[in-house]
Amino acid sequence: VSLILLIIIFAYIMIRWSDIPNSIPMTFDSNGHVSHWGEKKGILALPLLGLLIWFVFSFIEKDPHNINLPLYRSDDKTKELKYNRILVNAIKNGIVICFVIANWRIIFSIL
Repeated sequence: VSLILLIIIFAYIMIRWSDIPNSIPMTFDSNGHVSHWGEKKGILALPLLGLLIWFVFSFIEKDPHNINLPLYRSDDKTKELKYNRILVNAIKNGIVICFVIANWRIIFSIL
């Protein structure tokens, strides 16, 4: 799901690139007001960071021995490794989806 959302946001940015102003809001305060402005190419930072996180976590998730999370005290190690992979996958998707949502907020505030 998160990879599909990243592809969608990259495609949307590329389609609307000419409509994006040269100065865009980069950070917001707690009231939702813009606290920092940046360059147009800064709109790609969150999706690129999300893509990097997706690849790194996918690599970690691929080999269960990369994950060292002793969450369960069961004697069945395969079950423990399976739950650890599910947890890493959930964390990966959660982080990437948060980045996509933050980027959508920036895009819709400028367009």
